[in-house]
Amino acid sequence: MPRKRAAPIEVTDEEILQYANVPVYIAAQYIGWSTSTLYYALQDGRAPFGFASCHENANGETCWTYNISARLLIAYRAGTLPYMGLSALVKLLFGELEALIGGDTLPKLLMNSFARAAGDLEKG
Repeated sequence: MPRKRAAPIEVTDEEILQYANVPVYIAAQYIGWSTSTLYYALQDGRAPFGFASCHENANGETCWTYNISARLLIAYRAGTLPYMGLSALVKLLFGELEALIGGDTLPKLLMNSFARAAGDLEKG
């Protein structure tokens, strides 16, 4: 049996602008995402209009706090927020580093760096 969905609640730009930090559930309704999708996007750093911060509370439990900019959220929905996805950014930086350092040098440097990091992890 399919799940029943409640009718989406229309949130206006004016309502969004009333918040210094837009609550996640309201932001999700505003852009048409599920709340859980927005939580994960913020935690992964893939939502250009906000971010999530992870910390431990007094009991040692992991807690997340979220910050969503009202103006950036409105710009995102309107399609006017400039944004470069993570994979596009990695390709751009990798290409620039290759041009700066040289074709074979960059992969060798990365492998050496990974090998050192792995060795440090084994020691620690």
